[in-house]
Amino acid sequence: MSTLSDRPSDELIFQHLGAAIVLCWAQLPPGARDQILRQADDVIGLAPIPGIRSEIVKLLLRHAKAQWAASFLSVTAPRSNSSFRGH
Repeated sequence: MSTLSDRPSDELIFQHLGAAIVLCWAQLPPGARDQILRQADDVIGLAPIPGIRSEIVKLLLRHAKAQWAASFLSVTAPRSNSSFRGH
């Protein structure tokens, strides 16, 4: 039987949820993206962060840029001859 102390904190759950949203952002419909950005400006129970929408967009752009660079490097990286299995 699990106890309350065995559960992850709400903060940790929100961190994972936020990371998952960032990872899936490009696949979300534009309306959903806009709604998420609008909602981030008005979350009941949390102190407002001036310019949060702009900061979220910057984070998403940094993530997209890093993801593009990683995929580019994996495509252009020279392949090792040791993995070649010729006949």
